[in-house]
Amino acid sequence: MAVAFALGATHAGAQSSVQLGGLVGAGLNYATNVGGSASTYMSPAGVLRPNVFFLRGTEDLGGDLKSVFLLSTMFNIANGTNVGGSGSLFSRESYVGLSDQWGTLTAGSHRDFMFDLSVDGYSGAYYAGIVGAHQGPFAGFGVPYGGGGDMDFDRINGEALNNSVKFTSANFNGLTFGAMYGFGGLAGRFGADSSSSFGANYSNALFGVGAAYTMAKYTQLNNGNDGIRNIGIGANIRPAPWKLAALATWTKNTATGGQIAAYDATVGFDFTPAVGASLTYTYMDGNEVLQNKHAQSLAGTLNYNFSRRTTVYVEVIAQRATGPGARAQINGTPGASSSGNQVITSLGIQTVF
Repeated sequence: MAVAFALGATHAGAQSSVQLGGLVGAGLNYATNVGGSASTYMSPAGVLRPNVFFLRGTEDLGGDLKSVFLLSTMFNIANGTNVGGSGSLFSRESYVGLSDQWGTLTAGSHRDFMFDLSVDGYSGAYYAGIVGAHQGPFAGFGVPYGGGGDMDFDRINGEALNNSVKFTSANFNGLTFGAMYGFGGLAGRFGADSSSSFGANYSNALFGVGAAYTMAKYTQLNNGNDGIRNIGIGANIRPAPWKLAALATWTKNTATGGQIAAYDATVGFDFTPAVGASLTYTYMDGNEVLQNKHAQSLAGTLNYNFSRRTTVYVEVIAQRATGPGARAQINGTPGASSSGNQVITSLGIQTVF
């Protein structure tokens, strides 16, 4: 629940507002194997959803035109520090722009359209949170934002692209679409370190289907001339009280040729308006560059809603990795297992404000 403040108008009829809001949660986690030992830890950025604080503002400029801005950051509930890029005040998203009846055009730091496949309810991460995002025995894949590993390799958990311009259409009877371009900022090298993303989605009261593409180049990959390419397709159907969802993503490191295909299938059921559960099966498949390693995981979530704002939940996720020297690693854990198996149990609470 955001708190809104009406600001003074600069001319007759103009309306301005600023909202302060976010989400705060904490989860206690038990991992059966992290580097050969069991581990109990608290997730720094939340489990089911990230801990977020945001400021969102609009100003009516007349007609259908509005100015908009968003400043959003993730934070560590354990010590209050910022989570994200080093020295970044607003690590999640920060942008400003204009909006009218056709759509919204903004400039700043944005999450790309692969993340929308989670927001729109297709990915396992939508139901299981950070541990439902994709990571496995592909430590050499080379995702720059994941420390050179494979953390959230297909970006469905939400990775920001800096120096970007993004257009998102208005909702046309359930259809939305958009495009985004990130400028590399390297002098004399227009395409180096750049990014691009496209997405489209259709949703109605019963079902939805969406697709997204993102290519992000990084200085660490062939001096900014190569990057990580993502393609995703998702769908869901929601005949209450059931929810059925599926997602497929294909991710390639264009510098090394390493490629991972990931597939989610989720079944959710609402026992009552307050009690819900979901089960997600995920299969991840690395190519020969990644030694044909594979991983399967199963994530179960049970949540109880005290209100529309406050939820408690329990999660169990197990991953089994196979292939030469494969070590299981569930997304969001402190480290990889010393074997091909890893199990995480989480108990948490979150509230929206």
